[in-house]
This record gives sequence, structure tokens and C-alpha cells, in this order.
Amino acid sequence: MNSIQRRLVLISGLVLTVFLSLTGLFLERTYRTNVMAGAQQQMQPMIYSLMGSAEERDAKLDFSSGSSQPRLQQPDSGLYALVTNSDNRELWRSPSLAMAGEALAGQIMQVAAVTKASPVGRFDFVQSVSAAELYCLSNRVDWEGLSDSQVTFSICADQQPYARTVEQFRYGLMAGFGSLFLLLSAAMIWALRWGLRPLRRIQSQLNELDNGNRSELDPVQPVELMPLVASLNHYVVHQEALRTSHRQALDDLAHSLKTPLSVLGLGVKESQPDLPLLQEQVVRMQGIVDHQLARVARVTQSDGSTTQRWVPVGQVVAQLLRALSVAYRDHQMDFVESEKWALRIHRDDLLDMLGNVLENACKYGAGRVRVTTSASGGDEGGLLIAVEDDGPGIAADYAADVVNRGTRLDSQTTGQGIGLSLVSDLLSIYGGELLIGSSPLGGAKVSLVFSQGRILDALVNSNVE
Repeated sequence: MNSIQRRLVLISGLVLTVFLSLTGLFLERTYRTNVMAGAQQQMQPMIYSLMGSAEERDAKLDFSSGSSQPRLQQPDSGLYALVTNSDNRELWRSPSLAMAGEALAGQIMQVAAVTKASPVGRFDFVQSVSAAELYCLSNRVDWEGLSDSQVTFSICADQQPYARTVEQFRYGLMAGFGSLFLLLSAAMIWALRWGLRPLRRIQSQLNELDNGNRSELDPVQPVELMPLVASLNHYVVHQEALRTSHRQALDDLAHSLKTPLSVLGLGVKESQPDLPLLQEQVVRMQGIVDHQLARVARVTQSDGSTTQRWVPVGQVVAQLLRALSVAYRDHQMDFVESEKWALRIHRDDLLDMLGNVLENACKYGAGRVRVTTSASGGDEGGLLIAVEDDGPGIAADYAADVVNRGTRLDSQTTGQGIGLSLVSDLLSIYGGELLIGSSPLGGAKVSLVFSQGRILDALVNSNVE
């Protein structure tokens, strides 16, 4: 059973059935006990009345005045009385018992015989089942002045009227609980359908996502579903970013291969091709393909800040500055690190981003490059890596254009115009932002803002590369 609603309905129905059944049994048993207690309370005054109607004559009890209970005088009335002595010999029986037969009288006499062992004055209530089903109440007393002072008064009533009352109550209870079960079941099903409506709405929105009629799930959801919706939206955005990255990687690959392919095409047409040049172009093409495949693989594996290890930023910056200091020996490169920061990012992605920005700073700067790390100042904390140079800088009017693919502001230097675009694309995968401004050094200031930056001292128990 794969339906959550069906599971909840089944479990709730079982719980409701068990609860109502146990409640019904408890109420029925309580009512039956109360009926028996009521029968005992009804017969106790009858025994007192029977005692009051007895008169002592010649050391014997005389009941000639009769009992005040009319049912004791009526045949088959269902109410019987018997008075016995210590030898369990009958002293008096009610007219109703006299007409009922000896089997019934013997049954009541057995009840009276059991009462002889009870203390004087105690009422014994028993259920007797033999010739008839009876409720019997007996009381043994010591009557002074009699030749046999021990006298037992017994009153018995037919159980059928009481049993019919219990049966009627049971039928009423079943009908009432049955109706209550149906009403509660209907209310429970309605409540479950209403409670699960957000899930059905999410299912409908997912179908719309599959059909291309929607770009994301509605963010306004019940509190319990907000993390799920946020994760799904993050997944949708991530998948779209992956598709965009793949398309851009193919564009970059096609763009990068144009020049080598042109050289190869012209070279093979010559009568005496320059084989070293052609081999160089083949190696270049292989390098371009390997680079783009590695980039696509890294982007595919990147999933924001939840699947990567913490990478020390200072180590990556120092590594890049050492490499660039070889190519640009006349440049002064400074690294100002306020704290030992770390990022949850693929190390190669961080190398690509910082490498592109630092290479641009060295290429277009006049001889000085400075790298600084500091807190980004966001609501949830983060890291800002600023790369500054002393070159001509980037005018504010062109700041938004330089991150577009293929845009180059300087045509005198080699390049394909995709460096800052690549940086911006990779930053977007990690929820970061690329900012371009002016540096106090006189040139450009390119800032990489990350939202998941942490100080290394706070990552003692975390995985750090």
C-alpha cells in the first residue's frame, strides 16, 4: 500500500475500532454491574419488610399477616421468598414460590444453606443458575425467643427482566457507537484529505514542472514542508544551472576549437605542411577538450555547499601567487589575510576562479596585485575575496558587460573573453556573487563573495582538505 492517505485511514480506522470496542465493553460491563447492584438494593428493603411481617408465637415465627410485597403473593411473578432455620428446614415460603415447584424451592434453599456460614446480619448477594436464573439476597439473623434462634431470610428475583435491560442497553450502545464510528471516520477522512492537501498540491506542481509549465515550486507552504520545498527548488535550480553549464561548455569548446581547426585545415592543404605546427595544434585541441571535460565533470559534481570538503583559502591563494610570480617576475604580489578562512567548495573550482581573476590582474595591471580576504558582512556570514591591481581599471559602464561570455575590453592581449564569465558561472553554482569596482591602488577590484565561508578555528571537527 503506497498511498500515505490510505495508510493513515487504515491505521486510524483500526485505532478507532479498538478504542470504541474497548470503551463499549467497559460501559456495558459497568452498566451490567450497576444493574446487579440495583437488584440488590431493591431486594434489601424486601427482606426488611419480610422480617417486619413475621410474628413470634409459641417460640415460632408466624407469617399469617402476609408480606407487604404484592409480587410475593402472585404466582409466576418472578419474585420469591423463603425463610429457613439453622437445619435448613423451611419455616415459610411465599405464595409465589409455593406455586413455582419444588425444583425452584430447592434451588433457593441451597442459596440459604450457603448463607448459614456467613456472619450474622451480613447480606449475601449471589447469582444462582439451576432450575432458573435468579438473583438472590440472603440475610442470617438471630431471633431471640425462638426454639431455633438462627433464621435465614432469602429473596430471589428472576434475572430475565434485568438481562433484558442490559441487552437493550447493549443494543443501544452498539447503535450509538456504530453511528459515532461512521461520523468519526467521515470526519477523520475529511481531516486527512485536508491535511494532505499541501502534498497533493506539491505533486500537482511537480507534474507541471515535468510538463514545462512551471519553473519552481511555490515557496509558500506549511512549515513542515518548507525544507522539502526549498530542497526541491534548490535541486531544480541546480539542474537548470547544470544544463546551462553544459551548453556553455559546449559553446566554449566549439569556440576554442575554431582557431586550431582553421590552422589544421589550412595546414593540410599545403604541399609541404608544417608538421610541428600541426602537432602543436593537435596538442592544443586535446588540452582544450580535456579542460572542458574536467570543468563539466566538476560542475556536475558540485552541489552548492553541502557535498564538498572545506578548502583553506590561504593555501589556494598562496599556491596561485607562487605560480604567477614565476610568469610575472616584475610584479609585486601581496596577500592580506585577516583570518584563516575556508570554503566548502571543490578545490579545482576555487583554483579556476581565483586563477582567472589573478591572471587578469597580472595581465592588465601595472605591476602590483593585492589579494585580501574578509567577512562578507551578510546576514548569515560569509567570505569576500578581493583581487586588486594598479592597472587602468574597468569603467562602471562596462562592469556588467565583462562577465558576458566573449566580451573583451582589451583586444591587444590574447584571450577568448570567457575568463570572468567562467568565474561568474562557477560562483553562481555555489550561491556566490561576482562584484567589480575600483581599487585604491588605481585599477580594478574584482570581489568574489561566498555565503558559506567559515573561519578554520571553528572547523576543528569538520573535514578540511
